[in-house]
Amino acid sequence: MAKVRDRFWLWGHPENRYFNEYGNYRHSRMTPMEGASYLGVQNTFMVPVGVKVNPRQYNKSFRALQQVGWSIDNAATSSLALESLIENAKEFPNITCGVFDDFVGQRKTQPVPVERFEAVNKRMHQNEVRPLDMWMVLYTHEFGVDQKEDQWLQPYIGTFDGIIMWTWQEKDVVLFEEKFEIFKRLTAGKRRMLGLYLWNFGEHKEATAKAVQWQLDRYHQLLVQGEVEGIVLHTNTMADLDYEAYDVAVAWMLKHGDEEIS
Repeated sequence: MAKVRDRFWLWGHPENRYFNEYGNYRHSRMTPMEGASYLGVQNTFMVPVGVKVNPRQYNKSFRALQQVGWSIDNAATSSLALESLIENAKEFPNITCGVFDDFVGQRKTQPVPVERFEAVNKRMHQNEVRPLDMWMVLYTHEFGVDQKEDQWLQPYIGTFDGIIMWTWQEKDVVLFEEKFEIFKRLTAGKRRMLGLYLWNFGEHKEATAKAVQWQLDRYHQLLVQGEVEGIVLHTNTMADLDYEAYDVAVAWMLKHGDEEIS
């Protein structure tokens, strides 16, 4: 039977990617694989965020993980990222998916027809290696605000296999229950995960222990209930900097990570 930690993912970035950004002024040396190990999770999304990386080198380090996904943000306008993902999947059997980060934000600056994403999904599921899943990042402030915006978004959601809901600013965690109900309606029939920031990127400061503890406990409930299939922890690039939220996450996983889950 699966364990709780098997349903957790790291949202991984190149080491030290967020030095001097979003309010963090400390240098980190922790790699994504080290971050996954430290946080006790079994899967990772690897998101270079503009840093030129050698995917194969990172994928070698990820061999011990159960599932690996890579960001493919430009796949609807350029085939490079998607074809690289498929090529790497030949050698690394734990590559299972690709993800579009900041989907709504990118569509606002670079509009792309829905049909392009349908084509990407078809290529991901009908390729020469194996079917790969297609995930979208969606922030709580991007839906449930304007009905017209939700109507615009709905056809795009339809082209994805799964959606990951993130609360960008910690102050909005109090809206979670309301937003999650809307999220479920928008994503009916889709797979779902929840993202959890261990650094408060949206407000450029440390995440609080209280908010992180609440999210871990609540998201875990939804995981057990089958409302979501995974929880994604963000990120490795502050994990070695003695921020309290990370201590909370590590302690939580030590307590609950080996519990069985159906």
